Amino acid sequence: MLKFLTQSGLLLSISTLIYAQDEFQVPVDGSLDANSRLQEIRTLGNEEPRELNVLVPTIAPEEIDRAVLNRLMQEIADRPAQTKTELSINDSQLQDIFITISNARSFINNSEMANVRAMCSAWNNSELEGNPRYEEALDAYKWRAQFTKDFIAKYYRIVLMDIEAVLSGPSQVRFTAYMEDRRRRMATSGVMTWGAVVENVTSGKEAVDFHCRRN
Repeated sequence: MLKFLTQSGLLLSISTLIYAQDEFQVPVDGSLDANSRLQEIRTLGNEEPRELNVLVPTIAPEEIDRAVLNRLMQEIADRPAQTKTELSINDSQLQDIFITISNARSFINNSEMANVRAMCSAWNNSELEGNPRYEEALDAYKWRAQFTKDFIAKYYRIVLMDIEAVLSGPSQVRFTAYMEDRRRRMATSGVMTWGAVVENVTSGKEAVDFHCRRN
């Protein structure tokens, strides 16, 4: 009787193993079935890619120098002595750097309203319907926003040159190292930036509806 039960259990185990192999189509040697995997890949290739729902925009490369220098200005205001030591500068150089960044910050604005006007103008003048109309409006926003970012990047290259002009020797080396370190940190920090979320239609519909369709 015990021998019969043992044989029955063994047969059941073998049957289960065979079923599992058929279910997952994995050969006995453990390798993947090439035909099955190829069919899976073809099936995935036919599916529509899902758009990401972006919640907030993150900082663009063109905005990094501005963000780093604004942070430096805040550090000078909060802890001037430590900043002087870190950059190996004197009081006069510290004041020059602070004034240069402050003037740049006052001169540059984010021009968000210009971006919104471009978006709504494209929406109101569009002859398209549905998602293509949203895409046209969002593309207009992105084009105008990129124009602003390019200007900011160019302007802050001049600001950096103005700062470097008051530095020399060790202070210039320290400042260059400071900027490189802070750029890396800022680029990987995921810090949020101004502006509407317009990466795709799924994320940008709300911005178009709010700004351009309220009337």
